[in-house]
Parts: sequence; structure tokens; C-alpha cells
Amino acid sequence: MSTSYQMDQTFAVWRILLGAVIIVVVCGLGLFSVGFFLNGMAGIDLTQSSQTTLIVFLASFIPIWLGTGAVTRVLFGFSLPHLYGRSGKIRWSDFSVAFAYIFVIVLVLELLVFTATWIMGTPPYTRNDAVSILDWLIYLMPLIILVFLQIGAEEVFFRGYLLRLIYSRKARLFWAVYVPSFLFGLAHLDPITYGFNSVLYVLNTAVTGVILCFITLWRENIAMAMGIHFAVNIFAILIIGQADTPIGSGAALWLSTIAPKSATLGLSMILITVVEITLYSIWARRRYGALIPSEAR
Repeated sequence: MSTSYQMDQTFAVWRILLGAVIIVVVCGLGLFSVGFFLNGMAGIDLTQSSQTTLIVFLASFIPIWLGTGAVTRVLFGFSLPHLYGRSGKIRWSDFSVAFAYIFVIVLVLELLVFTATWIMGTPPYTRNDAVSILDWLIYLMPLIILVFLQIGAEEVFFRGYLLRLIYSRKARLFWAVYVPSFLFGLAHLDPITYGFNSVLYVLNTAVTGVILCFITLWRENIAMAMGIHFAVNIFAILIIGQADTPIGSGAALWLSTIAPKSATLGLSMILITVVEITLYSIWARRRYGALIPSEAR
């Protein structure tokens, strides 16, 4: 059995769980502190859609990097980069390829949807009048950096910390992949914004989490998962965002006019999930001849 993504030593379950709790608490305290200062003391309404709200949201993921770095050093005796893979480095070639492919795929799919709906006279996109081209360009680079920190924090925690440490114990697929992926999906639960569609949102992100775990095991590095995640979030945050949501419409040039609680959005989430599974299946079968990495079976 291949052990390429396993660490050279294993750690007690209680230690892994304690570290995870500490990381989550650090993240929560950081978010609460920033929110309390800006919303309570500075008088900035973080429930409104704006670049400020988006920046605060993305910056709230920085404590995950800090918490994970502290936990790995104090509880486990190794540095944060060990969570990237055996080399201790992000494989930027994997990151670049994944980002380019997924960005192009998402762009093509959006263009197909736009063309089809435009022909029918009901295009689901509108220009975001709250964000001028000049404002978009001014905030572009800072937001790109913050989006990278946001997706990186999620990948380091879910596909680095949880997946690698649990997988190194030669744990079953259920514990190493499915449980962390379910938690990844649950972290996206937002019934206030999406209503029943929040269940489908959790399902979609949980399936995405499983796929990213498998890709990480195949590649023995979190870089490709990071590239995929980065492409999707760059598109959803900076190019076509979701209207009527503080995060989705804060800095995007265009907005999807499909209501967050509508059946149309729910159906689109199901279709996106099917597309993700199909694309992963084609990639894994062609490149590795299997859907699940042999070491994860």
C-alpha cells in the first residue's frame, strides 16, 4: 500500500481533535474580535454588501493559518509546511494547471448558460452597478491575495491538517475523507440566505470536499486542490457573484439574478454537483485508471 501522503509518524486521536478545536476557536475569536470592532465600535454595517464586508470576511480566515501553524508546532512538533505534502512545499505546477483548467471550464459553462438564456430573452446576469470598473481594478490585487489566503486556509485545515493527520493513522476512508468533507460542507450551511437550498449547498460542498481529498491523495500534495478552489472562488467573488448576498455581491463585476432561495438555484446546485463528479471521474480514470486512490481503499 502506498504511503506517499502519510507522515513519518502517527499522532493520537485526542491530539488531532484537540488541535482542530483550538484552530476553530482561534478562527472564531479572530472573526468575533474584528466584527465587534468594525460593527460595534467603528459603526461599519457588515451585513451590507460592500468591498469592506468582503475584505473582513476573507481576512477572517487568516487566523486559521496562525492557529494551524501554532498547533502543528506546539502539539505535534513540526512546522505548517509539512501539511502541504511530503516535500513540505506547495507544488506550484499542479496549482497553475488546476487553476487554468478549472477557470476556463467555469468560464465556458457560464458563457453557454448566458448564450442559451439570452436567446430565450431571460439572461440570469446583470451588471453590478455598485462596483465600477475603476473600483474593481483598485481592489483587484488585494482581493486576489485575500481569496488565496481564504482558500489556502480551508485547504490547509481540511485537506492538510485533517486529511493528512487522520490518513497517516491508516484510518478508513470514512474517517480520513468523508468526515472532514462533511464538516467542510457543513461549514457552508447558510439557511438564512439560501433557505432549503442551503441543504443542497452543503451537499455540493461536501461532494467537492471528497473530490478534493481524492485529488490530494492522488497528487500527494494539496496544490491541485488549492488551484481548483482558487479558480472557483475567484470567479464567484470577483467576476460573477450571487446577488442579494453580502459576500457574493461585494466586489463582483456581474451578478447572478437567480434568487438564492429559488428552485432554479437549487437545480443549478444539483447540476453543478453532477458536472463536478463527471469531470473528476473522467480525469481520474484517464490518468490513474481508478476513481479512488489505491492507498485510500
